[in-house]
Amino acid sequence: MFKLFVKAASLGVIALWSFATQAAPVLEPVKVAEGLYALVGPLGQRDAANAGDNATFGAVVTPEGVILIDSGAGDAGAKRIDEALRTVTNQPVRWVINTGSQDHRWLGNAWFAARGARIIALQSTVKVEQAQAAQEMQSLAMQFGQGAETFRPLSSPAPLPGDQASLRLGGVEVELRHFGTGHFPGDAVVWLPAQRIAFAGDLVFVDRMLGVLDNGSRVDQWARSFQTFAATLKPDLIVPGHGRPCTLAQAQAQTGDYLDWLVREVKPAAENMDDLETTVNRLDAATPEAFRKLANADQLNRKNINRAFLEFQL
Repeated sequence: MFKLFVKAASLGVIALWSFATQAAPVLEPVKVAEGLYALVGPLGQRDAANAGDNATFGAVVTPEGVILIDSGAGDAGAKRIDEALRTVTNQPVRWVINTGSQDHRWLGNAWFAARGARIIALQSTVKVEQAQAAQEMQSLAMQFGQGAETFRPLSSPAPLPGDQASLRLGGVEVELRHFGTGHFPGDAVVWLPAQRIAFAGDLVFVDRMLGVLDNGSRVDQWARSFQTFAATLKPDLIVPGHGRPCTLAQAQAQTGDYLDWLVREVKPAAENMDDLETTVNRLDAATPEAFRKLANADQLNRKNINRAFLEFQL
């Protein structure tokens, strides 16, 4: 009898744990100013539980509806964003602004568009979205399992030309800025000049180490784009593409300084045609502690050094 009770109790605990795990919200709404929110996702990798929303998104609540900054990785990711929004506002999403072409920046567009949202992006962002769409969806399908999710790539049907656009949405002045190649080519920043707040997309990573990818972006270009962004806007507050809202100083320390370190240390070794494995081992061991403390550093630092080395050899 006691064994049966223990077994039943154990199953009950497992069931409750499973329910709690499934029901736990993926995104944490963080109020950064009146009507302005960061929707902060997990710092780890994509998985089915977070539906690819391992990132930070933004929301501006206006009297006419919500301006959503990035839409999640597919329908499931979009739904998780909508669930988080419903905890802070009853306003519908009227506008979706894409800051980049990586999956969780735009593959939820179709879900919001089907509910009446207008999709907004710079032409440079849309160009990369369309070029990367098949690869982004294939990567997600491999991570989540074939058939686990439906991805419907929908870019802005009327992309904005040039590197800067000014909009008035719901009575709020919004600027969309492209400072150059970031985590992906075509990455953009949403700037609220009145509040001096930047929704920086994947130009800025904090709390976790950024990832260098083989996607047409280069470390030295990203470093220059960050420098231009920081010097031009000098934001009072940044909502990064990954991590919690931060100051410019934190963004500099955890994104700008790390990119500068990669350029400074890896580029001479690549140009000197040093041995790749020796360089990776040497620089990984010499990585400053401030960078080593960032989440995911154990998984990403060696890969970043390797990828940067190969970029500088091209």
